[in-house]
Amino acid sequence: MFQGFNECTTKYYRAVCRNNCKNVHKENETLYLEGVKYPLEELYLELYHYFSQVDENLLGNKRRCISPVYNDARFCHTSPVKEYFYIRFKFNGANKNNTSGFFFDASLDGYKYGLNIYDPDARGMNKIRDHILDNRHYAIDVIKDFGEAGLLEIQGEKYKKEHYQMEDIVLQEWLERKKISFIHEEILNAVFYKRELLGHIISAFDSARDIYFLIKEALFM
Repeated sequence: MFQGFNECTTKYYRAVCRNNCKNVHKENETLYLEGVKYPLEELYLELYHYFSQVDENLLGNKRRCISPVYNDARFCHTSPVKEYFYIRFKFNGANKNNTSGFFFDASLDGYKYGLNIYDPDARGMNKIRDHILDNRHYAIDVIKDFGEAGLLEIQGEKYKKEHYQMEDIVLQEWLERKKISFIHEEILNAVFYKRELLGHIISAFDSARDIYFLIKEALFM
């Protein structure tokens, strides 16, 4: 059962950030196991159970969903060990681009969770816009309900020039963005070290559930 992260979590990442090398990871493996691997696997199991009741297309094995210890050596020669960790439940579709999914990320800088679109491109955003415009009334209701919950913040760069100023102002928040995501961010506060964190994450995911299905319908149906 997930009970939050602990002092071993921060001790491990402080050690890695001071000297990022594989030897430091090996020397601090006990901290890694107690502070990262075990609680992250417990959180994964709780979220796996949650998503099994949301959408089976989001389910994946631990290796696919949980961050590995090491970075890809092809791109991170100077930092072989990851200085952050994550869980990602991505939509199990055929396309690599424009893959929607829920996530939890954490590092010494803080933690965040929410709904993201991975490897987005203009084609994907155009499909989302078209779907919204084809289902205006439904989209307005979904976006309003999400906004009233107030558990995740809409993020994503907007166009410098407005393109949809004649549309409902509720829809403009989506239509005018080059990319879009829904995120809550915190510093490493007391909640990070308690089971309470799981409740916050699930409540936020619940608030974005209809948003997820709206995006899924736009991108994959």
